[in-house]
Amino acid sequence: MRVTSFSTQNMVANMSNQQSKLYEIYNKINLNQKYTDISENPIDAADIVRLNKQLAQIGAYAKNVENAKTQINAQDEVFSTIVEKLQRVNELTIQAANGASGPDGIEACKTEIAELKKTIVSLANSQYDGKYIFAGTNVTTPPFTLEDDGTITYNGTPANDTAGYERYLEISEGEMIDLNSSGDTIFGTYDPNDPAASSGLFKVLGDLEAALNADPPDSNLIREQLDPLQDSMQHISEIQSQHSSTVTKLNMTSELLDSNEILLESKLADISEVDMTSAITDLTKQTYALQASMQAYTIIANQSLLDYL
Repeated sequence: MRVTSFSTQNMVANMSNQQSKLYEIYNKINLNQKYTDISENPIDAADIVRLNKQLAQIGAYAKNVENAKTQINAQDEVFSTIVEKLQRVNELTIQAANGASGPDGIEACKTEIAELKKTIVSLANSQYDGKYIFAGTNVTTPPFTLEDDGTITYNGTPANDTAGYERYLEISEGEMIDLNSSGDTIFGTYDPNDPAASSGLFKVLGDLEAALNADPPDSNLIREQLDPLQDSMQHISEIQSQHSSTVTKLNMTSELLDSNEILLESKLADISEVDMTSAITDLTKQTYALQASMQAYTIIANQSLLDYL
């Protein structure tokens, strides 16, 4: 009886061990994880942590790439609209310079140009995701203010600021991309009391408006603004060309990140995921072994002293 009791205890312990192994295999299949504890294979566990970290970093880079493309596209939409408005200003300037429509026609040109200037200043104050695009790092303040006297003041971070005006996003390891520019380098400023100290597109619009407001309007001064207008449109077009090159670079970076992600996911799957065919085979074997142990236990547990007489 003591021998029978000892055998029974061994069989119970063996069945408990087999049940644990069966549960472990089932759990791995259910979770699709090769290991449920890092102690099973510390080397693979370290590789899994490293690969997951790399994949998380790639995910962050990919998000930054898409964010950068969206912001650049938003800037380009603003630039395209401004160029469209400037083309209309150019047409009106030619009409006013020729004086073909007489004083009333020039007055109409002046009125429309004034409205177009307000629209362009408003576009220069455009926002993306709640941030002012052309304010440098000072993204919470409208970069430009248009006063009643025609003054256009820049309130953003100036390009010559020693702290820098760029906002960057990291799109791959060690690779940064500039998201915005200082508005004063793109559009300039205008001071009607000191036109010589003014600059850029806003100086052109301010000088043009001053020529139109002269009594009588100065046709020569009006005509002189045509070339600067063309230069301003060319300047914006050049920035858009740079943006086009940047978007191409972002697309290439995105493709590279996708390739690296696929490669790392494949490596991670090889290390961490269960080989389903092998695991199901092990599960079947372990199930049969447990069933056999349970049958043997039933036979032994039902024996009595009479079975040995």
